[in-house]
Amino acid sequence: MTIKTRHLFTTALVAAPLLLALDLRGDALAFHPEAGSSVDKQLVIAGAMYIDDVILNVDGEEMPAEMLGDMTDMALELELTEEVTDEYVKSADGKALVLMRTFNDLAMSMTAGGESQEPMEESDMVGSKIKFTWNEDEDKYDVTLEEGDADEESLEGLDVDMDFTYLLPDDEVKEGATWEVTGMEAMRMFLPGGVNVGSGGDVMDEDMGLGDMFEDVVMPQLEDAVEDFTVDCTYNGTDEDGAAQIGFEFEGEMSIDFSEMVMAALEEQDMGGMEVDADITMTLDIEMEGKGTLSWDAEAGRAAGFEMAADMMLLMDAAADIEAAGEAHTAEGTLELSGELEYEMTID
Repeated sequence: MTIKTRHLFTTALVAAPLLLALDLRGDALAFHPEAGSSVDKQLVIAGAMYIDDVILNVDGEEMPAEMLGDMTDMALELELTEEVTDEYVKSADGKALVLMRTFNDLAMSMTAGGESQEPMEESDMVGSKIKFTWNEDEDKYDVTLEEGDADEESLEGLDVDMDFTYLLPDDEVKEGATWEVTGMEAMRMFLPGGVNVGSGGDVMDEDMGLGDMFEDVVMPQLEDAVEDFTVDCTYNGTDEDGAAQIGFEFEGEMSIDFSEMVMAALEEQDMGGMEVDADITMTLDIEMEGKGTLSWDAEAGRAAGFEMAADMMLLMDAAADIEAAGEAHTAEGTLELSGELEYEMTID
């Protein structure tokens, strides 16, 4: 072996591990927005639900289809538009430590059976500035109203994360890499920014007294039901603008029992002194599947866009045994619905 050949061979041996290491490096998709930077986000959620089948049986006799009228021909369509400005005051370790969110606009329109319904009153969230501060001791965010007229109670359901960081991989990834997001973390993408109920947030609590019941009875069921819900994510490389593309898809089902809530609501009703003995059950089964894409600005360390489409099937079963005014009656009903949801978030 000549000196020149030995030199090339030695160089190759030294360089090989380095080249291999470089080849194994992936893209870092992490949340690290510049302190003090801000972006405008517009979220549009559009949905439609259709009644596929209705079966109603009263005292052992099935109600004829013609008595249901045009119910099965009706469609309920909703569209929610939300515009916010997020200011990333301080961030570290892949999460916001302090974030300021200003609600610039919030609107909802609804169409039932082809007829437009009255639009939602302007939310008291519009014009409000909300501050999210990470509380290390309690492992949660403190959410406070800095400006505006938003009701303090309406802040409880808000989620700091409108960048979908829970869909990001834990480490650097190469194109084609896959990972999973499960449970309640995966479900967060269906309510970007959390539940924004604005001025209508107290309806369940004030009119029916069921706010605490929902938290105590339904939420634990929901957490158990979605424990195995999984979103499969794939890194699809970058688009022509250089934004990283995370594709995802999901398919799952869950069941929730509303019987206790329904019975509680019945007990709250004024029966005018009439004694009513009732046993009511109600369950809801949900099946859904869908897919979408999270666009990520790796340089800016934040989301660049989001889109998702989902198909759903809902099956509600209810049964009641009621005794009142010396009479006893039974009823059973099944309602089957199908629908779709579409999400789009643009970021400037």
